[in-house]
Amino acid sequence: MTDTRKQDETAALVYWTYSRDEWKTFLRWQKMRKSFFHYVLHRLLAAQQLKTPGITITHNKISIDDNHEPFHDSERRLRRVNIRDAGNMNVMEISYESPGQKGILSNEIRIPVPKGKLREAIGVQERLSNLIGRQQTREI
Repeated sequence: MTDTRKQDETAALVYWTYSRDEWKTFLRWQKMRKSFFHYVLHRLLAAQQLKTPGITITHNKISIDDNHEPFHDSERRLRRVNIRDAGNMNVMEISYESPGQKGILSNEIRIPVPKGKLREAIGVQERLSNLIGRQQTREI
């Protein structure tokens, strides 16, 4: 792999920051999707100081501050990128497959799209979707 191509794959497609309210809304939405119990527990623990992270999306991973979650590499295979309307916010969903003990596992990363960044999110969705097309072409 050439140095230029390697740089392109690690270069950030976007770096998003959030207001405190945006991040609280997303965390609340995420907990409600799990279960009512998780939501209530989240509300009880919400009194703690809430730090809003910075999120970086590259061609192969999402970084939330110093935590990295790869979705496209030698072991993981990008499957789908969607942007969904989740009421008062939009959420980007990145679906990928990875090997597990009992076969292939389906995984999903969900991140909020900051207010005013929907057009940028659509651009990221298109660029990542192009990876899926190239991946399928290589399989044929």
